[in-house]
Order: sequence, then structure tokens, then C-alpha cells
Amino acid sequence: MVVLATAGCTDTDEPVNPGASASSAPTSMTFDEVYRILPMDGTRDLPISWDLSQVQDTDEILAARRSLAFLKWLDASTDWPSVIPIGRFLFTERSYQATLEPFINATDTNDPRIGPIWVKTVGVETNGPDQVTVTFCTDIGYWRNTSEKSQVRRDRANLESYEMHYVQTSDGQRRWLADRVSANDGKRGPKYDAECTKWAQHQP
Repeated sequence: MVVLATAGCTDTDEPVNPGASASSAPTSMTFDEVYRILPMDGTRDLPISWDLSQVQDTDEILAARRSLAFLKWLDASTDWPSVIPIGRFLFTERSYQATLEPFINATDTNDPRIGPIWVKTVGVETNGPDQVTVTFCTDIGYWRNTSEKSQVRRDRANLESYEMHYVQTSDGQRRWLADRVSANDGKRGPKYDAECTKWAQHQP
């Protein structure tokens, strides 16, 4: 199965398959329409439970949550040509072209990942003008490929960071879009690992 930048995998700056063909996003859709169809609570086979108790759900955090929900939706899907174009509404053009578009016609997607997973916002850092990094603690204890045996992961606490940029989008509005995803963020481990490990003990 082709693997994108999701928890436990690689950064979005990793090289991708240069030979894969590309397709354009569904131009008839608006951002609001995309937001309405995006499965924020995951899918039947990969449900997402959000813990929103610690950090206020601001525009940039909500945008980062949408990007995370999209990647998990893609993880659970076997129809990437239908799902990937939605990423154009959630990621910067640079990020979309580098990490999503090359896989638009991927056919080796018959081993999707299933859940459940739990997600908690643990940090928001300002990187510069119109740039923030949103860090999530994700409990991936029961997150696996369908071909794998069902068992609880030993290292189930995972930190995912989303570098968000406030940019002008195709509809002329300024919105927060994900530009870089650190799917297993060791850089922020010293700050958040203990909290994440203590929290990531959920039962389905």
C-alpha cells in the first residue's frame, strides 16, 4: 500500500513517486462544501474521538484538525482518486503538489487502516507572521492495517504536528492551510511525550 504522511510514517518533505500522474481538484466545490462533507469524526472503520478540553478550538486549530481528519479518511479509503482532490482545500498548493497529487491514481490501496483513534490538542506555537504549528497527541493503540492482527500497540502515544499557514485561497479568502505535517514529531517529544503517554490509554 502507498503510504503518505500519516502517524508513524514520514514527513511531508520526504520525496514522493515522481512518475505518478496527477489530477485537478473538483473545481465545482466550495470550501464550505468541503468542510461539510469532511468526516471530522472519522469513518465507520476508523472513528476519531476528539478531546477538545485543553485548548480553545481557534480557526488555525480547527484547520489543523480538518487536515488530520482528512489524512485519516485517506488512510481508511480504498478510493484515493475520489478523496485526494479534497486535500487541495486543506493543504497549501506546495504541500498538495508534493505529497498528495502524485498519488491521485494510486491503485495499491487495498489494505486500508482502521481505528479507532483518539486525538487531543496539546500545543500551539507561533512560528512567524501567519504561521503556527499545532501539535496533537494521538492515541493509535488500536490503529492498524486491515491485514494485521488486532492487538494493542506497545507505543501507542504519538505526537503529530501540523505547520499551518494563513494564505489567500482560490476563492479570494484568507484561510489556514496545512503546509507541513510531522507525523511522528520527535522534536516536540521532550515537551509533550509524558503528557501524551499518560493520556493515550483509551479503550474502544
